[in-house]
Amino acid sequence: MTDKSGNPPPYSEPSKGFSGQYGADFGGAYPAQGNAYQPQAGAYPPQGAAYPPQPGYGYSQHSTTAVVVTQPGYAGQVVAMPRPPDYMAASIFACLCCFWPTGLCAIYYASQASKLAAEGDMAGATSMSNNARNLMISSIVIGVIWITLVIVLRVVVYSTTYNSYDY
Repeated sequence: MTDKSGNPPPYSEPSKGFSGQYGADFGGAYPAQGNAYQPQAGAYPPQGAAYPPQPGYGYSQHSTTAVVVTQPGYAGQVVAMPRPPDYMAASIFACLCCFWPTGLCAIYYASQASKLAAEGDMAGATSMSNNARNLMISSIVIGVIWITLVIVLRVVVYSTTYNSYDY
């Protein structure tokens, strides 16, 4: 509240306490109670002061010394293997156009190669890819031989059939 001059009331010094307009006197601290715990000195560091340094943790965060820790033994290397081809399209072609029994096996191994490569097993994927390639090639070779044999036999049978009935 202000007086008639517009100035606020004068403040009392903190060491003397506060005597407000209602007559209450608030001293610097609460009076000691009979059964209360007494405050302990040194329990907490004073405001603004740092905790005492812990043993073994005295290194500065802005140190210019670099610490390099190495493990004894063999230093491992990461080898990135490329994803092997799965030969799926060629296997489907070999199954439909050449020799279907080995073509179906080639499709199976091609799908296994793709699945193992997706799982990250590149060694297994390479093995399945090689199996698919070999079966696909054998299917094409067997198919070409089979188709050639059928054409030759058809021509031979057709030519002998018409020549024997020549009037």
